[in-house]
Amino acid sequence: MALLVFGMSVCVVAQNSSPSQPATTPAPAFGQNAPVLDPENPPVSGLDEPTLELRSATRSFISPALQLSEAADTNGANQIGTNGLESVSRVLGAFDLQQFWPKSDLFLEYLGGGAFYGRPYAAYQMHAAGLEGVTRWRTGQATLRDSFSYLPDGSFLIGYGGVPGLGLTNGGMGGGLPGFHLGGQLGSVGNIPRLANSAILDVVEAINPVSAFTVAGGFANSHFYDSTNTYLNGDQYTAQAGYSHLFSRHDQIGVIYGFQLFQFPQVSGGEVYNHIVNVRWSHTLTGRLSFIAGVGPQYTDLQFGGSFPRWSVSGRAQLRYKYGRSSLFATYEKFTSPGSGFFAGADTQAARLGFTRPLGRTWTFYADLDYSHNKKLQEVLFGAVNASSYNEGSAGAIFRKHFGRSYDLFGAYRFSAVAFNVPPGLSGFPSTGRIAHRHIGTIGVEWHPRPTRIE
Repeated sequence: MALLVFGMSVCVVAQNSSPSQPATTPAPAFGQNAPVLDPENPPVSGLDEPTLELRSATRSFISPALQLSEAADTNGANQIGTNGLESVSRVLGAFDLQQFWPKSDLFLEYLGGGAFYGRPYAAYQMHAAGLEGVTRWRTGQATLRDSFSYLPDGSFLIGYGGVPGLGLTNGGMGGGLPGFHLGGQLGSVGNIPRLANSAILDVVEAINPVSAFTVAGGFANSHFYDSTNTYLNGDQYTAQAGYSHLFSRHDQIGVIYGFQLFQFPQVSGGEVYNHIVNVRWSHTLTGRLSFIAGVGPQYTDLQFGGSFPRWSVSGRAQLRYKYGRSSLFATYEKFTSPGSGFFAGADTQAARLGFTRPLGRTWTFYADLDYSHNKKLQEVLFGAVNASSYNEGSAGAIFRKHFGRSYDLFGAYRFSAVAFNVPPGLSGFPSTGRIAHRHIGTIGVEWHPRPTRIE
């Protein structure tokens, strides 16, 4: 926040200062109009990515929202090897702020509410907040992002009907090193409250109209409020630097070097040092297609009772495609993850497929498929799960009906499963079995009045 305020102050001072050069001084050769700084095709080595639908609002506003939902859940406690239908009621409120200045933007979001389980009765708090601040100068920009959450499980699919707002609480970015935007949680078992936070500052500086340097640094952590000591808390430090070159109107090439440090309690997992190099290429057709692919070597040093170096491959491929009124999203990534509280670091492969289409004037349909395979990096002495790997997958669909400008009615279905490769009873959890699966059907209503302008 201090960096953001400082950046905004510099911009304001610069705008209010009298020019030191005569009015006839020639204009700079490049600046915010440089092709490499185009927000519709940002540098491929940075954290921002081209999207098929950019933010269209250009006015400052505040906006509240309220969502009420009722779900039928076959495994509300999210336990291994158990079943039992129960009802879950959720109440979620949201507040968003969007503020624009000549050279700076600020976006804030808060989501909060509760989940109420019927059998046995239990109530859990849900909180999430997001911040994104951008300040620009003639040849570049700096962006500060922060995403915080306190949730009863590891997924932020609250209510499984989508959440209102700007989406900042989900991370607010799509780029970076493979897996970085996914955070540390891929799958969860049990309703164990988890506090997570990630913050990152990235800077883009153009050196000519078609080339730019990018740098970024960030911190993320996960803390489980678990009395059984089954889950591992962890911290993650990340730094990366890259170079991007626009060699045609639609194509870019870039190279990225990244360093990651995963820290776990010393008695449990020690530290994992990760060095990554990715060569990346992107092809973008504004409003229609965005394709990004990158691959490179990864050197990992496990330091827990000694040093255990190893080489592997990391990479990422992502496609966004819009045809007619439909939109398709597909991604595949291979990277080192913190282990989601199950392991002290994991080799992870994750894939996702999403589809969106309006049905008539007032209906919208969304569906997605997610899958990840996570292999344990190291053995630990205390905590964690007694398994060598686990698979996590989910599938879901949402129908939304719009009523006027302020109300949505939605219905959703989602199936999810987490499976560990150990015999029943040896998974490290108090209940028997090695698979946690659940079916959830949800109906709900959402109120989002017209935003109130603040300028």
